[in-house]
Amino acid sequence: MGDQATFEALLSAAVFAIPVAVLLTLFALLLHWRLKRSSAKSSQASQLVSGIAAPLSPVREDTEAAEPPPKLEDVETLNKKIELALARGEKTSLSRLYYDLAAGHERLGNVEARMSALRSAAGYGALHGPGAAHAAARLALAEAAQRSGDLTTACEQWQMAKAAYLQAGDTDQQERVEKRMRDNGCPTDWVLTDF
Repeated sequence: MGDQATFEALLSAAVFAIPVAVLLTLFALLLHWRLKRSSAKSSQASQLVSGIAAPLSPVREDTEAAEPPPKLEDVETLNKKIELALARGEKTSLSRLYYDLAAGHERLGNVEARMSALRSAAGYGALHGPGAAHAAARLALAEAAQRSGDLTTACEQWQMAKAAYLQAGDTDQQERVEKRMRDNGCPTDWVLTDF
């Protein structure tokens, strides 16, 4: 009788353990698939906005060999592209276009228009992505604020860039921004809302 009771207990435990093991395996596979998919999206987004993560005016000392700049378009052409993107509802391309527009205004020496374009790039990037474009615009705004002596605004912009990189899954860039924040005495544990 004891052997049969033991066998029945083992059988009922197996009946319970098998579905649990299958569910855990499915959960692990789903988690692996989502991480792999997220990584693929992050690499696609970084390819889509190649070159955008670098600030307009490099300030970092750790920059090695500089890559050749991308093809530069004039301000008028970029404004037409922005109008066309708005008319077509292509909101994900707006952040990059405004970022390029900011570069065009920088070449012309128009600081006010450059800052306005950077704010638009950051806004559209925050609302519609891609995250790398949003972060790059925030970094450029932070550097402009730092150069003008406004460390509080620079810290806020770096924090938003750090959050954008985190959202995009780019931990290397996120860590670089966090290091920059620490180097400049910024708090790195801020919680920002409504920016």
